Amino acid sequence: MKRGAVLLLGLCFACGGEAEPELFDRVSVLQQQIRPTDGVGWNGNGFGIPAQVYDPPGGHFRVYYVTTGENAVDLTDIAPKDGVPDFVAQVGSAAEDTYQSTVVQRGFRPPLDDSVYHDRPDFGGDGRFDIYLRWAGKGSDGYRVTEACTDGSDGKSPGRCAGYFVMNPNYKGSSYPSELEGIRVLTSHELFHSIQDAYGTGQWRTFSEGSAVWNELQVFPDSPGTWKDYLGFLPALFREPERPFDKSMGSGPAASYAYGTAAFIEYLSERFGPLLIRQIWEGCEQPPASEVPLFLDVIDAELKKRHRSSLQSAWTEFTRWNLLTAERATPDRGYRRASEYPSVRFEPERTEIDQTTTVEVNGLSARYLKLRPSLSVPTPVRITVSDPASETATAAAVIFTASGRTSDLTEIQQGTTLTLSPGDSLLVVITGAVRGARARMVQVNSQAVPPVVDPESPDLQPKGCGFAAQQVPVGPLGALGVLLLLGVAAQRRRR
Repeated sequence: MKRGAVLLLGLCFACGGEAEPELFDRVSVLQQQIRPTDGVGWNGNGFGIPAQVYDPPGGHFRVYYVTTGENAVDLTDIAPKDGVPDFVAQVGSAAEDTYQSTVVQRGFRPPLDDSVYHDRPDFGGDGRFDIYLRWAGKGSDGYRVTEACTDGSDGKSPGRCAGYFVMNPNYKGSSYPSELEGIRVLTSHELFHSIQDAYGTGQWRTFSEGSAVWNELQVFPDSPGTWKDYLGFLPALFREPERPFDKSMGSGPAASYAYGTAAFIEYLSERFGPLLIRQIWEGCEQPPASEVPLFLDVIDAELKKRHRSSLQSAWTEFTRWNLLTAERATPDRGYRRASEYPSVRFEPERTEIDQTTTVEVNGLSARYLKLRPSLSVPTPVRITVSDPASETATAAAVIFTASGRTSDLTEIQQGTTLTLSPGDSLLVVITGAVRGARARMVQVNSQAVPPVVDPESPDLQPKGCGFAAQQVPVGPLGALGVLLLLGVAAQRRRR
């Protein structure tokens, strides 16, 4: 599913929004026709069709809709039969639910009052946030408009913006479980963008879109629509773990990835508490005489100040949570609903133990390796990781057993030995934990470890006229050791 682009008007050209360049001139020329209730231009309802208004309980929103033309809503009015189409009433209800959850209960700022910027009654007219029901365009379910922004001339933070949002007048035939679920997804997502705008509009889409998807789950945690929406975006991140999070702004080819980064916001929320996300947005507000803080810097500062952690540590743990999903999910480890998550993409599976694998690591990212040798007996395997960007590589391993169980994570410290049984897989996650680090080649070496044989072991002492020993599986080097021990024993007999 695609969300719409951000549209900017007048004062907001320098606010860091992401409207397509060709929209700027049109918006500037049609400044007096920007609202869907005004005129017959590119953003109007067409043919002068007047919009009707619904003010849902709560006093925070105003919903504009039409009952004729291509943007008409379904006129069904049965639940309750009160003269307001059910679809329109559901939009108002979902918007108020979003406000109560996000602003009242969790303490985020409300959207800015648009009446401060307009003197025309059809440009909002009052402090209520405006929602317009009309088709958002091909491939889009809705979009928010950043319409007018503070410039800092009042001594307060610049770049805070007011606006409205547009959503489709129905979701029949969509991928949502129901029209109500579509409404819940769009309101909790797009209204959160307008709440973000109350702090500032200069953040990367990887944070603005990721946290907007996260907010859907916060407002409607039991909604199958918001959960489906969240899961639907995750493959964009899970299939590209090598993409550097600290270098992908979320535009162009990374557009889908920007929504998938909701997994990182969810990780922060589950691991450190949902209050952290609000604190990050508060830290992203532009000071009156300074630049817009980058969300990555804010995350690092907030984690250090409040949780004795850091962006580097959190990113490392996040990449390991992503290993423990789908069939590898384990209760009380990682995400609360990890078994429903997609599986992260692994490099091509390896079957030979003794080998060296080289992968490229860039910035904050991760690579996942899988070794599944064909074994007949338990075999110790030594893993060594070498990262040119760090004296100690950031890597960990788990054993995924033949029975479908996942072992505890083991840090790989200058070479770590783990024992694989027949049917087991050795899974290694290499984390690019150094923000801004250039692309470099990281080497992962795996090697079978020969068993250590104690010559003083009772099982290797002479017994009667012969030499008895337990049968121990050995590799080539181990066999040579046994032969040497046999020679020592023979010499002892001759003495």
